[in-house]
Amino acid sequence: MNKVCASILGLACVITFMHAELATAQSYPKSSFSTDVSDLWWNPNESGWGMQLVQQGSMVFATLFIYGPDNTARWATAQLEPVASLTWTGPLYITNGPWFGGPFNPANVGIRQAGTMTFSAPLVASGTVTYSIDGVQVTKHVERQLLTYDNYNGSYVVSVNLTASGCFNPALNGVGTGLMSMSVNQAGTAMSMSWFFPTNSSTCAYNGSYGQSGRMGKFNGGFSCSTGEVGTMTLFEMTNRIGMMSGRLNGQGSNTGCKYTGRFTGLDPSKP
Repeated sequence: MNKVCASILGLACVITFMHAELATAQSYPKSSFSTDVSDLWWNPNESGWGMQLVQQGSMVFATLFIYGPDNTARWATAQLEPVASLTWTGPLYITNGPWFGGPFNPANVGIRQAGTMTFSAPLVASGTVTYSIDGVQVTKHVERQLLTYDNYNGSYVVSVNLTASGCFNPALNGVGTGLMSMSVNQAGTAMSMSWFFPTNSSTCAYNGSYGQSGRMGKFNGGFSCSTGEVGTMTLFEMTNRIGMMSGRLNGQGSNTGCKYTGRFTGLDPSKP
């Protein structure tokens, strides 16, 4: 361990030690195409209609639940392909079929293209949908719709890809991938975490607030490390499945000057 790491630094030193582990540690799997837009989307000022998006690779399938000129329920679907960064567009269809309470006869299913749809989400939590149906065009602001908070409580083995830049000591700048352990304690919007880095046997404690937009979580808080480093950290695009968590991060070390960015994914070995 170099003298600087032994004296005051925490996360910045992890970068240095991660370089030596790259040959044996697994690289963090990057997303296949983009931030996942799969979610329920709505306009909170216009509760009663909405949109569901399902993304597979680069394609997004959209379902609109809206109302017709007679104020009765309608729905439409669209198959969207990427045309620019975080923007998808494609044909919009109206379908009809047999009554749900009777036998299903596929011969009674009809489908026609009634217009087009474009969805753009430059921000993780919000975007814009523009669609046309039979010559009527609509543009709406939409947000991910929250149903309930995910539960992140647990102890995880985490693979992290971390970049440090702008450090007061240029030798601490760099990119590395390695393993750490993380314990999470969450109670509603309060969240605390403890990170242990085996590369230099240091620990960092994080305390702050948790929020969620649809299925995407976000943590904002401060950190302090056993080596003396302190700063702020944001974990975002957090997703939670049984025994698994993943997301992205950015932070700032106040006494090192280091700016941190990266991605992480973890498993809770206690969950089947």
